[in-house]
Amino acid sequence: MPHTLLAALFMGMLSVSSLSATVEKFSVEGSNVTLQIPEQAAAGKPWLWVGEFGGHLRSLEAGLVEKGWHVVYVDVRNQFGSPAAMLVWEKVYEELQGKRGFSAKPALLGISRGGLYVNAWVRLHPDRASVLYLDNGVCDILSWPGGFQLTRKGNGSGGDWKSYKNAFGYADDESARAKSIRPTDGMMPAIKAGVFLVSCHGTADRTVPYEDNAAALVKLWQDNGGRLKLFPKEGGDHHPHGLQDPKPLIDLLVAEAR
Repeated sequence: MPHTLLAALFMGMLSVSSLSATVEKFSVEGSNVTLQIPEQAAAGKPWLWVGEFGGHLRSLEAGLVEKGWHVVYVDVRNQFGSPAAMLVWEKVYEELQGKRGFSAKPALLGISRGGLYVNAWVRLHPDRASVLYLDNGVCDILSWPGGFQLTRKGNGSGGDWKSYKNAFGYADDESARAKSIRPTDGMMPAIKAGVFLVSCHGTADRTVPYEDNAAALVKLWQDNGGRLKLFPKEGGDHHPHGLQDPKPLIDLLVAEAR
């Protein structure tokens, strides 16, 4: 048995090979981490950090791995970017950047509710992100899962709204509505730090309406000289995510890696 596999097993990690990458699985603070490792890392060890639904944009992830990127997903589902979830992210960042030498500024991917995680990270660490890529991303908890009437009224999710209140310690709807972070809160430092904003979104999303979510960040970036790129899908709903041909997104991420 190869020494590297023995070492991985000794550390409680499991690695399985694919055609273009090794997939390593390990645990941080009790949360499972999935790490795709390219055969040859690109200069600077760029990486994509997926906020939720790791593996959903498979062709995008595979395309980045082929270009020497690592792809990371941390399973802290149903925590909606809470402080507890961010404590796990802090430990994962320490492991990957501090110990393994990954780039100090990963590209962040927020698919749907994953937007809450990547936005929370950028608020905490605007200097630890190169790209903030929202894919029909949730940015306003009142829109989803709250389902409250804003510019538009999304479908919402009663069960997820209850879980959100529990995760953040809100006793009732009134407290949650009054105290929840809104999309642009705390985001100006990210613009000043040069974080590149990407929004790929269906213009007719009924679950996470663009107007009440990523659009608020897009306007903030535009009004304050931020760098950004939009990929609107005219008439598109919440699904499918990404682009049928992910090459424009892959090229953009590679160009903006830091």
